Amino acid sequence: MPRHIKFGLIVLLIITLAGVSFYYDLRKRIQEFVQRPAEPPQPYLVTGPVISDSALPKKVRLFFPSREKVGFLMSEEREIRASELSSTEAKQIVAELIRGPGSAGGPALPRETKLRELFILKEGIAVVDFTKEVSSNHPGGITQELASVYSIVNSLTQNVAGVKNVQILIEGTDVETLAGHVDISSPIAEDLSMTSMAPGHSTHLENEGEQPENPAAHQKRRL
Repeated sequence: MPRHIKFGLIVLLIITLAGVSFYYDLRKRIQEFVQRPAEPPQPYLVTGPVISDSALPKKVRLFFPSREKVGFLMSEEREIRASELSSTEAKQIVAELIRGPGSAGGPALPRETKLRELFILKEGIAVVDFTKEVSSNHPGGITQELASVYSIVNSLTQNVAGVKNVQILIEGTDVETLAGHVDISSPIAEDLSMTSMAPGHSTHLENEGEQPENPAAHQKRRL
């Protein structure tokens, strides 16, 4: 066999072996990628807050609807990571609200809800922007709607320094209500009258659909 043909066959064999090696290496890397363990899911945040690895734990008091007392918000202690940015702490608080309560409480927000964005204005207003599921998947009813709104508002005003009012947006837009009853078109102030922190532990709504004696007082405290 001529020498140049032998040389050509050797080169061809080397190229073939290199191609086969590359193919199997590629398949192996694809398989490793596909089978890689999934990262812990964060169903509540579109974009998670950046938290330092050295951040210290911080205890916060969250509010959830009570399963035992209609129209009452029970408090529950949680732990977040402290941050110099108030918005980072606020995002963690909202994430915990969406995650849901312990065994004693009811959900404050639909589980499918995600937080699109949250920022705090210098006027002390926390702007909280949710995905549409916060409204479309809400069970409805004035009692549950009040509970949802003030779970958000009170949890932020009680735990985040400088936050005095909360503006709730849906898909980046101002809306009139969350589920048809409670006015959320402008910033909402803290209202602890549905909680154990209020004198007498009063509850405003004993039965679903019943209007409070003074609806304006419980729907919103405007700026």
